Amino acid sequence: MAHSDILERYGNLLKAEQLVTISDKIMPNTFVLEAPEPFPGFFNYYGGTPKDAKPLYLYLVVDRLYTLEEVTRARQNIKTYFSSHFHADAGTVTIYNKTYHVIRVRHLDTYDQIKDLQACFIDQGFVFKKKPSKNIEGTATIRIKKFFQLKEINDGIYLDTIEKDHGYIVIPKYYRWTEFVELNKKAKYNWDGTFFDSALAHFHNNFEIVDMIRVYNPNMNEEMLLGIKKKFYEQIK
Repeated sequence: MAHSDILERYGNLLKAEQLVTISDKIMPNTFVLEAPEPFPGFFNYYGGTPKDAKPLYLYLVVDRLYTLEEVTRARQNIKTYFSSHFHADAGTVTIYNKTYHVIRVRHLDTYDQIKDLQACFIDQGFVFKKKPSKNIEGTATIRIKKFFQLKEINDGIYLDTIEKDHGYIVIPKYYRWTEFVELNKKAKYNWDGTFFDSALAHFHNNFEIVDMIRVYNPNMNEEMLLGIKKKFYEQIK
């Protein structure tokens, strides 16, 4: 049961990542993308485990848009019998001006589990898209539908209670992706602290939308988030 000071909200995350097609240890003739470096500039995201020992962020490409209910029910069912803990969210990946529907998977222990997890989703009625004739590799824009579990540590500043070293800064207005890219450049240009990765996010609350910036740094703390918030707010008109 969640503690009373933890917020659980549904929302979206929008970010850019370098994705590559993977061919090994997946079901034949299926399409799977991987973000080998989900936070550019940061290594060993899962701690001391070697980078190539476990998949970080996987995107299982499916044949159509599956609803939040379909994905959530499938995830709940699979967790009752799958060999280890995992997390899965629905989303889209846009790369080379083409958009694919995906299930984003995190926290698998080994690449050997990918094929088994795909089989589980097939058992739940999901259909995977066939692998294209050429491997895809490039920067993708990724939109994830997800549930946030947040702890407010200051006014409009949250820490993620599930994903380590993720923080969120509430911003006063909505930004389109291209606008956020420019805002992000300006804020980082004027920031002289430790490098951080950022993405655009929002959650639903009280029939309204709360816009946020997701911040990642392996040494995340309140002081850092306050400083980053200040730099972004200096650029928000």
